[in-house]
Amino acid sequence: MSAAALSPQELARISQSPGWRARRIEVFDTALGKVLAKGQRPARHPALYRLLNALAWLTGAPFLKAAPMHGGARAQQVEVARLRALHAAGARVPRVLHVAPDHFVMQWLGDEHLGTLLQAHHPHAPALWREAGDALVRVHARGQYLSQGFARNLIVDTQAQPPRLAGAIDFEDDPAEVMSVPEAQVRDWLAFLQSTLWTLALPADAVDARLDAWMAAEPPPVRALFLRAGRGLGWLRHLPRSRRFGRDTVALQAAAAAAHRFSQRHGTSSATGQAS
Repeated sequence: MSAAALSPQELARISQSPGWRARRIEVFDTALGKVLAKGQRPARHPALYRLLNALAWLTGAPFLKAAPMHGGARAQQVEVARLRALHAAGARVPRVLHVAPDHFVMQWLGDEHLGTLLQAHHPHAPALWREAGDALVRVHARGQYLSQGFARNLIVDTQAQPPRLAGAIDFEDDPAEVMSVPEAQVRDWLAFLQSTLWTLALPADAVDARLDAWMAAEPPPVRALFLRAGRGLGWLRHLPRSRRFGRDTVALQAAAAAAHRFSQRHGTSSATGQAS
């Protein structure tokens, strides 16, 4: 999409549309291509945040704390600020095109995401998984983080040959409000692994090799915190692996198992010294 602005007529059409008011999001065809208007959502109930924060306290894992989901104009301000900061850092995220008091408009990346391709065992899914992890390393190297690094928020351009990662979406919360940047970056990894490994068609040794390479590229504080996560959450690898117990259980088990294997491989390495 070019750096040109939306025309006043296009902005008026978007502003007056009932679609994004009813469904929160709406895609429009414009002279710049497809764009997405996003309305505001109410704040979420605090019960979930209390549960996650209690879990973070019990496990001594600050990266599990819930980032505040403010809702309304405050959530819009957070998302616009995060999108602009990530875009300035060179990350693949939608470009903000217009901000109004009750909605904003951004570049539309597409409606196909990594989670769908993984669950469908798309032939390019393992390569896209590696591309997404590589992108996460680059985002972290620039001092940034994704907030919601789940597979559902990693958009894939399936029209490209081969398919490629188009970018990341969903930035209504900012973990840095309640944790350090390295903790937010480890939070990214846990979200990414939890949402991808349970349907990833790769053997464990291939997953481990890629995870080792990603962690080797991360700054020492992130490696040390991830090692701590593997130790603290490793017991979750004993959860059932059968999908009859639910997708969330299987997903959590797969991520915990990979993090535990990492801690077993590197528990006496230099990363241990970094953590102290």
